Amino acid sequence: MVVSSTPVAWSLPPVIVVAPSIFATGQVLSYYGFPGVPTMGILGEFDAKKVMRQATAQAAVYDALNGQQTVTPALHLITTVAQADSGWDGTYLGRLAFETVETYATVAAAWGGLLIIDFQIGWSDPLTEVRAYEPVLRVPNVHVALDPEFATRRKGEPPGDAIGSVTGDEVNAVQRYLSDLARTHGLPPKALVIHQFRDDMILQPERITPMLGVDLVIDMNGWGGPEAKLGGYERYTLASYAPLSAIKLFYRWDQPLMTPGTLQRLAKPPRLIIYQ
Repeated sequence: MVVSSTPVAWSLPPVIVVAPSIFATGQVLSYYGFPGVPTMGILGEFDAKKVMRQATAQAAVYDALNGQQTVTPALHLITTVAQADSGWDGTYLGRLAFETVETYATVAAAWGGLLIIDFQIGWSDPLTEVRAYEPVLRVPNVHVALDPEFATRRKGEPPGDAIGSVTGDEVNAVQRYLSDLARTHGLPPKALVIHQFRDDMILQPERITPMLGVDLVIDMNGWGGPEAKLGGYERYTLASYAPLSAIKLFYRWDQPLMTPGTLQRLAKPPRLIIYQ
């Protein structure tokens, strides 16, 4: 036996403890929009407290239909907004102040709910825009959504004049950032919601890679009748690159609006339901 008299500091590799996913035991129900602008979604029709109260009531309707699962209410806040003008930085974006986003996060948390901050991207880069809100993203109940529809730099046209896209690699870059953020700060997995209603909104989706600490959700974001919406739901949110499913319902444009019962009776009900 060889015995050393030199003290040795024994250490083991750090154990990565991952908190439970918000989708582990149930679904999420969110109300979407931009403050003070009703045409952009129901969140814009009321102040933060009132819209959270309504989202909580709607979540209870779904909760009554899904057995032992839970339904967590959420606010879905458009945080970077596509503009018709390129602006001083050429990104075609307007951005909400941190203070506004923090107010919505605080209200959501007070009701036991979540805040999803939504990025319309414009001519910017998804990772750049998401990282700019890191102080808010360190809050455990704050999550992320990307809207490729308004990411039109590749087409050389302003948002609104063409349907934009993100790439699988861009999605991975945001996932990697969120994964590192969750690990570094001991946060629950961050949801990353990607809106989609056309094939070309996510380019090279086969390159998307699952990452620890991130719940990737693909949202069927198109409006219309139930048959068309459910067709898109099956095509996009149940695709091989879509670990978790979501659907957006439009109060003003869906004819008719699908009922909670219809969605909960699907063979694979959505994990996230968004009302605009």
